[in-house]
Amino acid sequence: MFKIKSILFYFPLLFAVSCSSNKLSGSWEFIDIYDGEISNTDTLKNKTNNSRCGTGVLTFYQDKTFSSMGNNGIYQIENNLLKMKYNDDENITTMKISSVSKNYLLLFSMAGSPKTWFYKKVKRIENKK
Repeated sequence: MFKIKSILFYFPLLFAVSCSSNKLSGSWEFIDIYDGEISNTDTLKNKTNNSRCGTGVLTFYQDKTFSSMGNNGIYQIENNLLKMKYNDDENITTMKISSVSKNYLLLFSMAGSPKTWFYKKVKRIENKK
């Protein structure tokens, strides 16, 4: 009986983590950075990239690797936190996944001055380099 209860508990948990990772997979166009935490994309949907921070695409692959502006690394998701480690950096960048849908991604940077990074899903298929 204990094994059945354990399976019934852990299976939905693993499924939820897997779904978050699957939603994150793909290429995301950077739109802008906002002060504080934003968890709803309704007011941002019509925004286009006119950020003073520039442009860029962040791509998450199914094999738990990512690429961003010529840099590559690995990532993992734990408790709604995205942990990214660039290949050429010893530090791990941790961001809260404030919102992820098929079209929009909000990442909240808790380090330093708290900011929300807004991304829109890129419709074309990216090949891993």
